[in-house]
Amino acid sequence: MLKITSEEFEMEQVQTSPFFDLSLLATINKGKSNERTEMKIEAYGLPFEECLKRIVSYKMSSGGEFTLSEYVAKYQEVVTEISKLIK
Repeated sequence: MLKITSEEFEMEQVQTSPFFDLSLLATINKGKSNERTEMKIEAYGLPFEECLKRIVSYKMSSGGEFTLSEYVAKYQEVVTEISKLIK
């Protein structure tokens, strides 16, 4: 079974199909004494391209407030970062 890992996400192939289960890094018990980070399932059975879209969205979600041009520039930056992992 194929598994693609990074510090922020994991994609695990569903048997021999073209689909993946996607896990993203999440903070558990935020602000409490037992705060920790761990991988949490985001979705089951996604096509590869959809996993990449969700990873980009996940990375963009911590950005704050943007103008449209700032958002597009940041989006392209994140897509380029993810693309480098593929090459």
